[in-house]
Amino acid sequence: MLKIFFTIAISGIILPAFAGDISIYVSPNGIGNGSAQTPTTLQKAIAMLPGLKKSNPKGTITIFLNNGDYNLEQPIQINSENGGTSDLQIVFKALSNAHPVVSGGKKITLKGTNVLSAVVQNANNIKPYDLYINGERAVRARTPNIDHYFTLRKVIDIPDSQNKFRFRQEFQIPLADFNILASLPKSDLEKVWFNMYHKWDNTMRTIDSLNAVDTSFYSTGTINGDWALIGKPAMFYFENYTAALDTANEWLLQNDTIKYIPQENVNEVQAVVSVLEKLLVIQGDSTHPVENILFDGIAFKYCNYVFNGYEAYQAAQKIDAAITIDDAQNIRFNNCEIAHTGQYAIWLRKGVQHCEITNSYLHDLGAGGIRIGETVIRENKAQWTSYNKVDNCIIHSGGLDFPSAVGIFIAQSGNNIISHNDVGDFRYTGISVGWIWGYAFSPAVSNKIIYNHIHHIGWGVLSDMAAVYTLGISNGTEVRHNRVNDIYSYDYGGWGLYTDEGSSNILLEDNLIYHTKTGGFHQHYGENNIIRNNIFAFNKKFQAQFSRVEQHHSLDFKNNIILTDNGYLLQGAWQTGNVTLDSNCYWNMNNDKVIFIQSTGSYGANPQNYLTLKEWQQKSGKDLHSIMQDPGFIYASGYDFRFKNHSTINKIGFKPFDVEAAGVTGNKQWKELAKLPKEVIEAFDSSVDRNMLQ
Repeated sequence: MLKIFFTIAISGIILPAFAGDISIYVSPNGIGNGSAQTPTTLQKAIAMLPGLKKSNPKGTITIFLNNGDYNLEQPIQINSENGGTSDLQIVFKALSNAHPVVSGGKKITLKGTNVLSAVVQNANNIKPYDLYINGERAVRARTPNIDHYFTLRKVIDIPDSQNKFRFRQEFQIPLADFNILASLPKSDLEKVWFNMYHKWDNTMRTIDSLNAVDTSFYSTGTINGDWALIGKPAMFYFENYTAALDTANEWLLQNDTIKYIPQENVNEVQAVVSVLEKLLVIQGDSTHPVENILFDGIAFKYCNYVFNGYEAYQAAQKIDAAITIDDAQNIRFNNCEIAHTGQYAIWLRKGVQHCEITNSYLHDLGAGGIRIGETVIRENKAQWTSYNKVDNCIIHSGGLDFPSAVGIFIAQSGNNIISHNDVGDFRYTGISVGWIWGYAFSPAVSNKIIYNHIHHIGWGVLSDMAAVYTLGISNGTEVRHNRVNDIYSYDYGGWGLYTDEGSSNILLEDNLIYHTKTGGFHQHYGENNIIRNNIFAFNKKFQAQFSRVEQHHSLDFKNNIILTDNGYLLQGAWQTGNVTLDSNCYWNMNNDKVIFIQSTGSYGANPQNYLTLKEWQQKSGKDLHSIMQDPGFIYASGYDFRFKNHSTINKIGFKPFDVEAAGVTGNKQWKELAKLPKEVIEAFDSSVDRNMLQ
């Protein structure tokens, strides 16, 4: 390629360049003019972009990042002036073998004996909510310690006469738990936060006062709706007071001083405290969108959430992201890493189209992984977010500060593709699609949730959740070829696939679902959903559920394999509902005389048991071509769901699919990274065993 070199002078920096394609080199401590030999800083390189765009309106401008930490004092700001155009691409790319890290953290040295400490200037204003030791998130001092909880005895609600959403609540707790609070000096009690896990959400508040007679504490908050009011059953813990700092890897902020108990007998450790609230802001407007930018091979780490309490809201939708994008097109993140955040990793928010996040690793997240779309529907359709893609990403270990957050959260957004991702280790839901409860208009249509592996969701601490959760009319949406396992809720509702309120016109096909608490599939209510050619196996309570009877046709449930070794095969209003069940294969590995269905006449009604498939067929007139027969898996109890032969499945028209096709693609190293560490799986199993209600 012929490269014609010339010289550009901008802001006193002399940059050798060539017509068409321009390369700028940066390093964390660059003091040069941007050449490979004398790199400049990242901030100065970005400042050069508007001038370079004018003199080179076509081609590519690449900012090459050398190895090292790019410690930010302010978020990186990209707008239409320094972004690309349809003819000019802006690229931020790691040099070969380099691992640049864009960081919002501040390095500190903790020193001392037994309890280490360091003063962080302006910490009371920054309000750092997370501390990292050797790249690992430390635990805010809490009682009881990590993954253990107290249990709420009783709640008394005292409404505010002036505001129907404001309540003073009395929380009655066991005497031993109350004595922890009663023993604190007033100065410490005023600093205590309680974190209450209830339904599908959590609430974090301070304590107003104590009641020794009822062994209770009072707290006041303004909730986001009736559903957000704290009630039983619920679990909770206390944090942010001196006496809670009592075990290794816990830390506490007192005024401007961070205190930390090391995991080893040392007198000094290096730590990082998150300072910035955002790392990257891409902000266009409806007439001048930001476009045509690629981030390749760059890590974004350490982003703070300024904590001032938290009132419950589904999917932690009030929580922002470390990277936000508005009014933008053709923005791509490839081979990137986003980690150590106090909020969501990245949010394709308003007016974002044709953007991609591919081959990237998102992990250690205070909230969720990726948000797509807003929770409002704007009048101007050009401001709707749509036609985006998340492919071959690993999205692990989220909800660490806000447990109701979601791995991938699609709100008022359509025509997105979520494919070949590995989503695991979240406390609420893996992938959530839609944001309309009921049958009102929804733009969340034609979303494709395909070939994902979603696993180890719930931790037995929240309820009413799933691997894939949908809401509202969703014409053209497909949930296909996903592999789901280990979905365990605290109370009710740990499902694999969950078509919740108003979910309609969705195809759920060729999915493998096993090891969930409440069922492989559940429809609350919706219209014309198709559940076809799936495998539901070894789910704890039921294999498939249907709840609400409506006049319209709710769903087709056909050509599925339903396998269990305990419990019921079906549960709910399948008999009275306007549903079609047929050509399914049912089998119980322990006893073919299993209770076939726990049938309810209507939502919440008392159940009636039907013992056999034959009795169910006679009473309901449904499932007439279904069979009770071993489907012929090679080794189902060892989770080998290939078939020894097709003689049984041919009877119901089941078409075999490759269950191993779900999840990430690529080299062995990438696939190994998608496997959760052994210690995380052990902690998950322990939390489920200890906390999950039966």
